[in-house]
Amino acid sequence: MKRVFAVARNTLREAIRDKVLYSILFFGVLVLGMSLVTEEITIGDQAKVVRSIAQGAIDLFAAIIAMFLGISLVWKELDRKTVYTVLSKPLPRWQFVVGKYLGLMATLVVEVGILLALYCALMTMHQEFPPPVVFVSMGLLIAELALLTAFATLFSAASSPVTAAAFTLSVFVIGHLADDIWVFGNQAQSPAMREVARVLYWALPNFEVFSIREEAVHHMPIPWGRLGSALAYGATYTSAVLLGAVMVFERKDIQ
Repeated sequence: MKRVFAVARNTLREAIRDKVLYSILFFGVLVLGMSLVTEEITIGDQAKVVRSIAQGAIDLFAAIIAMFLGISLVWKELDRKTVYTVLSKPLPRWQFVVGKYLGLMATLVVEVGILLALYCALMTMHQEFPPPVVFVSMGLLIAELALLTAFATLFSAASSPVTAAAFTLSVFVIGHLADDIWVFGNQAQSPAMREVARVLYWALPNFEVFSIREEAVHHMPIPWGRLGSALAYGATYTSAVLLGAVMVFERKDIQ
């Protein structure tokens, strides 16, 4: 495992030096700050609107960073030929893939932590310190990012960044429309269409199982009953996708 963590540390260092990461993070911080402006122009419950926009910004920019860095995670090493140097050492390919994945996840945890700290500071100054449900929501966001990053790693190991970006973005969009697919399937007139929709619903990832933003925005009690199933779902699905990424990279011709 020392080799896996060595690859992870190197990946984290590379991500921290990536200027694009800071650009995306800057816009995330900017949107967080601008969310306070809406308090002056919003009609209704202004406090909840500000919290909704701010938490939505954290979710969105975290996903953008996960996709942007993930799609080039393995391909960049192949393009730079650095993978030859790494794999010339006694390092199995699966350790290389897992190490790169863990390094990117560490980057995402740091990024979410920074945005969450800023969110807490803004809320404390203008409203109140966030309740525990907000921190639980961010924990589930990490679980969602773990699954999204696993898909990005899989596509990065299998194809070029352009193709990987298209597939990863598709997974992200479909994952947030899974509940709509289920509703559409139940309302379809054709039995075949209903069956196809149900198969897609169960086969494709469902990122909505990780979302408790409504509870976090409205400062509702923590839905403990959903946490266990969401974390189990995320761990199982993420492990399966990451295993697929390892298998693809094991069979990849990099001579």
